[in-house]
Amino acid sequence: MKMKRIGSIALTALLILSMTLMGCSSKENKTATTNDGKQTSAPSNKPVKISIWSGYPELDSWMNKMAADYKVTNPNVSVEVVSFPLRDFEKKVATALPSNSCADIISLNPNLAMRYIKEHMLLKVPDDLSKFVTGGAYSPAVVNTTQYEGIVYGIPHMLGNASLYCNTKMFKEAGLTEAPKTMAQLEEYAKKLAKYDASGKLIRSGFSLRITGGGSGLAEKFWTLMMQNGGSIIEEVSPEKYRAGYDNDAGLKTLKMYIDMVYKNHTDDFNLLHDTEAFEAEKTAMFARETWVIGDIKTKAPNLEYFTAPMPGDSNIAITEDFSVTSSVKKENTEEVWNFIRFMMKAENHKQMTAMSGWQPGRLDLDMKDFFKENPQYEAFFTKYKNVNTTPMVPEFDEIETKFADSLANKGYTDKSFVDNTDKMKAFLKECAVETNRILKENGHLAE
Repeated sequence: MKMKRIGSIALTALLILSMTLMGCSSKENKTATTNDGKQTSAPSNKPVKISIWSGYPELDSWMNKMAADYKVTNPNVSVEVVSFPLRDFEKKVATALPSNSCADIISLNPNLAMRYIKEHMLLKVPDDLSKFVTGGAYSPAVVNTTQYEGIVYGIPHMLGNASLYCNTKMFKEAGLTEAPKTMAQLEEYAKKLAKYDASGKLIRSGFSLRITGGGSGLAEKFWTLMMQNGGSIIEEVSPEKYRAGYDNDAGLKTLKMYIDMVYKNHTDDFNLLHDTEAFEAEKTAMFARETWVIGDIKTKAPNLEYFTAPMPGDSNIAITEDFSVTSSVKKENTEEVWNFIRFMMKAENHKQMTAMSGWQPGRLDLDMKDFFKENPQYEAFFTKYKNVNTTPMVPEFDEIETKFADSLANKGYTDKSFVDNTDKMKAFLKECAVETNRILKENGHLAE
């Protein structure tokens, strides 16, 4: 009996010791708060290295600050932030993902992400972050770009859209008190704001158009103005089936505006400075661009008097960059990687991105009033539009835009005979649309 009692006591002591050790072990596990207030556990002791790549160097300062702030409460976690020029980044991802040597997190355009999702190279988003993305923080159009077959694969963090930049002094000189509200009014304003020398030579454009240069950006700028008339580069007819969306009245109106501004009303000219450079040098009164220009003005033209305004229509573009976790991530680090994304997406952290990078967050649920008081030019970019256009989710869209841009630059904008020649402009747009539809058909996305 005595031996049994001693054995029983020893067993009890062993159980107590075991429970104590288990308790200590559980205390060594930390918790991370999700966007909906829940907690998820994650390993806390062993060193963890996380890598993140982007094609926007402007984001580096914000992401590095997030990494440093995260390390305060997660001293075992080190985050390496690396950025590349955008096209170099896209090429690097295209090489690194298939070889399983990519960063753990990449900041990727949803259109490019789709090709990797289909090859199972990007991980689906955890339930709490999926609910965050689909729960009202983003516009439905943006949410659609994050999903494939109903599963969320990306968390939008950065948004590129357009607003009008207007020179305050020039508007006052022309007797204008507010930005144009319609496309017709935009053309009228351009006439009033354009400036000529004694010989009649245009020395300041009323509105700076993108009429030169290569790449898809030229077509994107046409699209930004055309969507105010109700058009698109391609339009979805049925799920994953598209056709050219500019061979119509919207495309004709927009092309006519370009031709009239350059040749008929002469409110812009090939020989002038254009875009941001022109606005900063006060060689144009208006143009449309994204938020990054605000930061560029602070550096290059700090004394420039200007204001921003919503686009003159009820439509805008929403081109997002999403945080995606790649298949290259080490399995044991996966939860820590998602925890770091959760940390960056906390409202108080995400709001810092705009101030530090110039890019706006792609969500609707952030209270930016305090930021707008200090930075009023940003407010126009947060306007809620009736129609929000996003990059179509087909891999060939960049090719479509690039081919359309080449046609606009080399045939459309340079042909003075388009002036008042509706039939010729229609024929040109139809020719471009044939090529667009051919590319869609080759990739299995044409709506027959």
